[in-house]
Amino acid sequence: MTIPFEASRSYVYNAARYELLPRIAEVAKGFGDEPFLLREISKKLLTETYSPEQLEIKVKKAKSDASEKMSTIFGFYIPFLAENLKVFENLGGGMFRNISLEEEMAEADAAAIDVESDDAGIIYAYSFPTIVRKDGNRFPIKVGLTTTGDADARVMQQCKTTCCFEYPVVLGTWEVLRVAAMEHAIHSTLEARGSKRYAPGTEWFNTTFEEVESVIKFVQPSAHATPRP
Repeated sequence: MTIPFEASRSYVYNAARYELLPRIAEVAKGFGDEPFLLREISKKLLTETYSPEQLEIKVKKAKSDASEKMSTIFGFYIPFLAENLKVFENLGGGMFRNISLEEEMAEADAAAIDVESDDAGIIYAYSFPTIVRKDGNRFPIKVGLTTTGDADARVMQQCKTTCCFEYPVVLGTWEVLRVAAMEHAIHSTLEARGSKRYAPGTEWFNTTFEEVESVIKFVQPSAHATPRP
């Protein structure tokens, strides 16, 4: 675990979202389209990741004298995030199912917006840890958009297929106006510079975080950036 352990609800949220859920999703791939009991996977993963003493620690509830065990808080956040981030489909009764690629594509098509649309949204850029370069040289980066307000969920959704060799890392996000037009401007600029990668996956470019951001800031100086570590 890369997030330092602490007995708090915020720790549980971040650990569940950014570290445990991707590992659970990897295990759940083995179920294919068959329903599975999420708590069985998460319970096993929790016992492998934390000591019994850590899971037994009690954390006080906000604005209350009551407290809950860390294991109980994990038991709330894992299914809550799994459903709301659209990692799995909640079938009820603790049963979940992998969202099929066909369903994901249909959802993405339904959410797609025209380049002439005035809708605001988020531009995101992500890559994979082993190919990220810190020396200023170019490396493969995917640039996409989401109108749902959750770039991490969109990236996780895209990287659930077997072609992904490791968990992705989001390099940065930008809140912009006319998000579809902005994405088109970035793609067109990078392609004109000869940076487009012609591969089965779309929207991949040999570029840098700084280059992507420079295009965004040129087109829309007011864009709000949220760089990642």
